[in-house]
Amino acid sequence: MAVAVTLVLLRSAAFVFFEANFDSDQAWQGLMAMHIAEGRTFPLFTYGQNYNLAVEAWMAAPLFWLAGPSVTLLKLPLLALNIGIVVLLIVVLEKQLKLRPAYGLVAASFFILAPPGTTTYFLEASGVNIEPFLVVLLLWLTRHRPLAFGAILALGFLQREFAAYGLGAVILIEAANGSLFSWAMARNKLAALISFGAVWQTVQLVKPFSPVLGPGTSMAVHSVEAPFGAITSGQTLNLTNLLRFFCWEPALALGNVGRLFQEHLAVLLGAARTPLVDLFVDSHGTQGAPGLWLVLGSTLVFALARIGWILVKGHRSPWRGDLQFPTFLFLVGLQSAFVYTAARCDGPTVQTMRYSLLTVFAATGLIACYLKVETSTRLKGLVLAVMCGWALVAGVGHARLLDDYVRDTPINKRRVLADYLVSRNIRFGSADFWDSYTTVFFSEEKVIMGSTSVVFIKEYEWLTEAHAAETVQITTVPCVGGTNVVRDLYVCPPVGTE
Repeated sequence: MAVAVTLVLLRSAAFVFFEANFDSDQAWQGLMAMHIAEGRTFPLFTYGQNYNLAVEAWMAAPLFWLAGPSVTLLKLPLLALNIGIVVLLIVVLEKQLKLRPAYGLVAASFFILAPPGTTTYFLEASGVNIEPFLVVLLLWLTRHRPLAFGAILALGFLQREFAAYGLGAVILIEAANGSLFSWAMARNKLAALISFGAVWQTVQLVKPFSPVLGPGTSMAVHSVEAPFGAITSGQTLNLTNLLRFFCWEPALALGNVGRLFQEHLAVLLGAARTPLVDLFVDSHGTQGAPGLWLVLGSTLVFALARIGWILVKGHRSPWRGDLQFPTFLFLVGLQSAFVYTAARCDGPTVQTMRYSLLTVFAATGLIACYLKVETSTRLKGLVLAVMCGWALVAGVGHARLLDDYVRDTPINKRRVLADYLVSRNIRFGSADFWDSYTTVFFSEEKVIMGSTSVVFIKEYEWLTEAHAAETVQITTVPCVGGTNVVRDLYVCPPVGTE
């Protein structure tokens, strides 16, 4: 456990203790946490949405109340979730699979030492990425406790629809071993459904009173805009949102699955170059070792084939006995990969990799199952050697990134902009979404900025409209009478005063 926690801290440090990868998608979570800490509002959902519970803002609010807002304090609860998931994984692998803890560490290393390009999502305060990992694990642990199972599923699905993969994996295993069709299981599923419905309906009853666009708003009065093309009308549920992105084109599905193995998995598992797009400093990349994906991918395929051979030869089933948990993990990851590739017409891309992060669990479940059933010491040693080599490469990548950040600490350009505006006592501004909320967070609301594109906090629009004569314009191109504060950000005079 000490090794696991240490490695998680190592691969998380660059994203928790530095501000370089902090953007407005995360800043408005921080602003929500500020408002909660100040007692100004108590959101049920993330601002601007009627799904995606404001869990991360509520976790950060007590820390903000104690020590003031900061990027690090916003992300510390996410770091705690990462550690909790790793500990839970290893404990369950030991208790249910009867796997040696050291082997559990090896199997969980796909999550523990996820490459920088993947880890950045695990520590991103956007309210949608890390929670599904915990939810699906809790669904497995409560599968025989229907009331808890239904409640967790409801809250998890409201947080992110990917929680459905946990439900799907449980049902597949129960159907395969026949327990799904018993009267006792039918009663359990009915109880879970009632629990799910009770939690879901309670949330729907409270929803109209949720401050949907920040302080002074409610979902019953203020309509929700559609950020980035997402459906967020008053009646939208996560199921609607899920179906909206589902697209089945048989002609494209096979090609997308091919790209999954050739490109996406290689990036997700860090065996190929991982672009770490940073909006605030020059683009970074972590270079995977040449040919590593060929070795790692071949090892995973070998492990799958070997598991099948051993189980068939020994007349064992992966959905019975102690192999159920790694099978569950594999099925969760398999669903994530399939929906992301075969059910998308635009195909897998690095930019949308956050939609398939649970695919990591497929690799974890596969290796855990292999280490349990393998009878050849020599073959098991070879697989362990490949895993240790992969872990070494991933760990070196994280160490280099952290070393780069420590040696030459990257500065978020919105931090520079916020400091400039505060130092000149400029209290109001207007900017694009990607510049506005980050700047407000860094200034701790000493500067209020309206958004010229997507609006998540209505109060800022009201204040900048009321002080139009004082509201400077932030642009990415030069302007008459403007000041180039940092790189491509210019502070321009209020409209009508140029």
